[in-house]
Amino acid sequence: MLKVFDMGSLSIQRQLFVSLTLSLVLIFGAFWWLSQTALHTVSESYLLTRLEHDTDLVEDHLVRHGEQWMMDHSSIGPIYMTPQSGHYYVIVTPRDTLYSPSLQGFKLQQHNTQQKVSVYETLGPTGSLVLVRSESLVKDGQNMRIYIAENHEPIQQMVFRYDLVFAGFTLFALLSLYFLHRWLLGRAFSRLNPLEQALQAFQLGQTLQLKPEDYPQEVQSLLGSLQLALEKSRLQFEQSRQRNSNLSHSLKTPLNLIFQLIEDKRLRNYPQLHDQLKQQSQLILSLIERELKAERFAHNQVIAPLKLAPLVEDLQQSFAQLYRHKAVTLHCDFAQDAQLMMEQEDAFELFGNLLDNAYKWADSHVYCHLDAQCLRIEDDGPGVSDEQLQHLEMRGYRTDETKPGHGIGLSIVKQLVQAYRAELQFAHSTYGGLQVRVCFKVGLKG
Repeated sequence: MLKVFDMGSLSIQRQLFVSLTLSLVLIFGAFWWLSQTALHTVSESYLLTRLEHDTDLVEDHLVRHGEQWMMDHSSIGPIYMTPQSGHYYVIVTPRDTLYSPSLQGFKLQQHNTQQKVSVYETLGPTGSLVLVRSESLVKDGQNMRIYIAENHEPIQQMVFRYDLVFAGFTLFALLSLYFLHRWLLGRAFSRLNPLEQALQAFQLGQTLQLKPEDYPQEVQSLLGSLQLALEKSRLQFEQSRQRNSNLSHSLKTPLNLIFQLIEDKRLRNYPQLHDQLKQQSQLILSLIERELKAERFAHNQVIAPLKLAPLVEDLQQSFAQLYRHKAVTLHCDFAQDAQLMMEQEDAFELFGNLLDNAYKWADSHVYCHLDAQCLRIEDDGPGVSDEQLQHLEMRGYRTDETKPGHGIGLSIVKQLVQAYRAELQFAHSTYGGLQVRVCFKVGLKG
């Protein structure tokens, strides 16, 4: 099935390029066709005019001696006397046919026609094409037909050279205009680059400041509407976040009262009920704390590059104390000046949960690697099965943070990854344990 070319699927800049190119090709094509047609018409008209004059010249020098017609070459000039000069004549009279000496006996093809004047091409004595004009006339009461021929290859070659020069000039002008307009369009669209940078900064939590007068007039109204829409969206988000925060904080007061009631001496007489109430209350508290943490994850925060080395060093010291019975060694593969585009507390949450998980399951080694876009943390522990790995990679899958295993802290990690529009990937490590990759779209420095 043929696909219809859809201009709407192209960018504005590409649409302008395509439209401009087609317009230039059509305009220059029409101009070239008109000029070539005019040139060929003028050259042919010039030749026919010369042949018509030569016909009159030959007629004037045609003299009659009795019943014989002869050509007076004394005053007609040497052009018809020179062999293969490119100028020829044939005169057909009622009694005989006269040939110009320049033909040297070559029988020029004569078209029999009833028209008074006819024009055609035929081969000349040199094998090249000649343009022939024949005219029927009456002289001294006798009908005759005069054929005047001229080799027009020199003019055709000149016209062909002109065609080549004009075609080259047209192509050069077409390409020059195309690249000139492309440069001008690129320069015009480059004025929108600050808008892209402003939107990227807005994604990182910075205030969006757009000055419509700094942009082309055609998009100023659009920028004004965009800024109003983003400001309205920000206010709606702030209100929603504030309501969620108020709700979470308001739930903590009755929850604290419940904790006090749980510790009542009378409830200790019912240990099973006491343990169930305490467990469920702790679960509610953990959910509230999680939501309060989620509120600040990468929302409306001004994010500056965060040095990675001090952050990892602090966490390494903490986990060395926490897991001192295992003697785990952390191997870091990143530059000392490596930077991470994250808010500091978010970075502690992300690295803390991932390193905690790696330290917990590692036998003796944990590996941390950072490149231009991805953070990779691995351990040499027992790892997970293929089935468990598929569950970890399932979208929306949440593990229970209260249970040991590779699922501890992954809920917070996934929330952070989603907040920073990154990608979370799980795989089997070459060291035997689990490999966790976090790939950022904004990019890392180091």
